[in-house]
Amino acid sequence: MDLEFRNLKYTIKSLITKGKRREVLKGVDGKFLSGQLVAIMGPSGAGKSSLLNAISGYRSAGVTGDLLVNGEPRNEHQFQRSSCYITQEDLLQPLLTVREAMDVAAKLKLPKGGKVHSEEILQELGLLEHQHTKTDRLSGGQKKRLSIALELVNNPPVFFLDEPTSGLDTVTTVQCVKLLKQLARQGRTVVCTIHQPAASLLELFDQVYVIADGRCIYQGDTAAMVPYLQSMGLPCPRHHNPADFIIELTENPEYIDILSHEMMNGKIYKSAKVERSSNQKEPASTIELKICYQSEDEVAEREIMLTNEKCTYKVPGYVQNGSISSSSSQLSQMNSSMAWMKVQTSNECGTYATSYCTQFSILLCRMMIQIFRNKQGLWIQLIHHIMCGILIGICFFNMANDGTQMFNHLKLCVGLIIFFTYTQIMVPVLVYPQEVKLVKKEHFNHWYSLTPYYAALTVSKLPVQVTLNVVFSIIVYFMTGVPFTVTRFMAFCLVGNVVSLVAEGMGLAVGSVFNVRNGCAIGPSSIAPFLGLAIYGFDFAHRIPLMMNILMKTSFIRCGVVAMVLTIFGFGREPLECKDVYCHFAKPDVLITYLDLERTSVWLEIITMLGIMFVFRSLCYIGLRWRFAT
Repeated sequence: MDLEFRNLKYTIKSLITKGKRREVLKGVDGKFLSGQLVAIMGPSGAGKSSLLNAISGYRSAGVTGDLLVNGEPRNEHQFQRSSCYITQEDLLQPLLTVREAMDVAAKLKLPKGGKVHSEEILQELGLLEHQHTKTDRLSGGQKKRLSIALELVNNPPVFFLDEPTSGLDTVTTVQCVKLLKQLARQGRTVVCTIHQPAASLLELFDQVYVIADGRCIYQGDTAAMVPYLQSMGLPCPRHHNPADFIIELTENPEYIDILSHEMMNGKIYKSAKVERSSNQKEPASTIELKICYQSEDEVAEREIMLTNEKCTYKVPGYVQNGSISSSSSQLSQMNSSMAWMKVQTSNECGTYATSYCTQFSILLCRMMIQIFRNKQGLWIQLIHHIMCGILIGICFFNMANDGTQMFNHLKLCVGLIIFFTYTQIMVPVLVYPQEVKLVKKEHFNHWYSLTPYYAALTVSKLPVQVTLNVVFSIIVYFMTGVPFTVTRFMAFCLVGNVVSLVAEGMGLAVGSVFNVRNGCAIGPSSIAPFLGLAIYGFDFAHRIPLMMNILMKTSFIRCGVVAMVLTIFGFGREPLECKDVYCHFAKPDVLITYLDLERTSVWLEIITMLGIMFVFRSLCYIGLRWRFAT
């Protein structure tokens, strides 16, 4: 698949100039041929990643221009099924082994009955001996190879990689680029961004696309870059890295203007094929170097006299049907002995390879494995719930049956709800933003739909969450002296679980939109209004205005406190013990009347909280949709 883009622009909102937009890509053109390994180079902030994100479809907001495949306007839906995007950060599912990760990818990306070649892929990429190693214990190079292996499961003809060599040592970097070149030689189009590769590494790339200040200053074969610069009066010094040299040129805005104008901002493609002269009579000090530039708009020839040897550079030029591919690439593909590596473009119109139910079951199984393998995290949560339960039990030991402790009863109910709230809201705020990045990559690469993922995410957390909440509730219930009845105990546990689910939904909503830094500020601060409404007006409940009562119903913490009070003192509870001469609140009905709670019920408050939970979890779903669309 030959990729082409014309007049591609990408604009973003400027933080400096309010109301105006800044152009990151300034109407660039270009073409990436199948069977070639392409490097997008440029200085920091030049627009390398923006260009990669735009042509891959990973970012669509603010992008304008024409995107073509084999000379025809591309179908974005079908193109995404035929391509994959590998981010700079190695985003892998933790706590799964290499083989398990491959099996999950195969189940999600291949239709039912499709042949799985996990072992062959791992063998080819040098990961077979590490197939039982957990992904978080792999080295940087191994993680990068595994990221590629996961996408090779369904053999996409187009690969996009953002800084695949970032953070790797020299040896691992060369191995990674050679692997990418091998993938390209088998008929794929492999496009990656890279900063300033070494000269030996640059030679491994077939094509180079250099961008500076959002404009194309060179596009063409790697071997033609230095002669082209020399033809422009910018000779690269001997023993100087050509990649460093062309990046250094971008420090001068004049050179950017000159080179961008000469390349027509990417409309011209510099292609070169070296043919050594067989004329042995030619003087060694005289060389004829012919470079042919060809585009849709102009054809030019320039001759340069150099030294040492005679070379002729020839250009295949643009072909509108997009059938260009190097003969060496075709030969390599024909001679390949690995049948699983043959590239086939899918013409199927289906959205995903598997059904939503299948995706849900696979994702749920994967999430449950990860949860129960995180033994350290499970132990920490268990100890946290037990210790907090014991601490609250000690503070309010046997007070729930004392008629003289009315204010302590309210403190107990508020304290319990605050525990469930803050315990559940902070975990997703801190952890989920990292998972969102991984989910966005897998969703973009058409592993699964967002709906089954979100359903699996919700269900997978229930067993551990409910179990820990019940353990905490049992400790507090019996240590505080609440009279035991089956209905009251079930309602006590239910209220705690519903509050924790609402708080978790709020944390997921925050984590799905904001990063960890902003989430740590927004999460706790967003609780403050709900907490303020929760403790408002207990001492003058009958004088609270109607609008304020309606507003308090929007606070799930208030609903939880009310439900907890009704649970402990409702359900026809007998009078509390009274050690004084007179205990005004010894009768539970008196306390409920004083708090103006006789017109509500535990079940009504629970239903209200479930409605608020639905709102928060819907906001989380919408937040994920928004993140994936930007």
